[in-house]
Amino acid sequence: MSRIEEIKSSIQQIARTNQQLGIVFTAEVVSANEATADVQFGDFIFTGVKLFSIEAAGGLLVKPKVGSMVTVLDLSEGKYRDMVIIKCDTPELVKMEINGLEVEINGVSGKVALKNSATSFKDLLNELVKEVNAAIITTPAGAGTVSPATQAKLKLIDNKINQLFA
Repeated sequence: MSRIEEIKSSIQQIARTNQQLGIVFTAEVVSANEATADVQFGDFIFTGVKLFSIEAAGGLLVKPKVGSMVTVLDLSEGKYRDMVIIKCDTPELVKMEINGLEVEINGVSGKVALKNSATSFKDLLNELVKEVNAAIITTPAGAGTVSPATQAKLKLIDNKINQLFA
């Protein structure tokens, strides 16, 4: 072994001491679910690439869109058996959960969900529209209700709420 090869080997051994060497590459997503994705790198297709850095689902999920590019970290030092997606160019779904608060942005349905264990933002808005629609209005001439024109506008608002929120 030449002196240069000895130095190179020593540096590699030092670099691997007490830390895991990861290999990073960019690949195209060919399929994905809410736990793993299959990616293509050149002529190779790697299946079961994790979307979470640990086995169980964590508090943040970024599901990549099929056909998008992702950055993959191979934690098995080039053996391609323990890989995780660490960056996604085009997400299809983003979910976050923190202490019971859940936020979901779904690029397929085009809807956003914001909820906790008690209620959702959509339910609150729907309830508000319903209550305004059913309001009894006190006037000098006596009790009245919301006008049909206002009720029609409230129905349009309610429809838009349901189009945006899950």
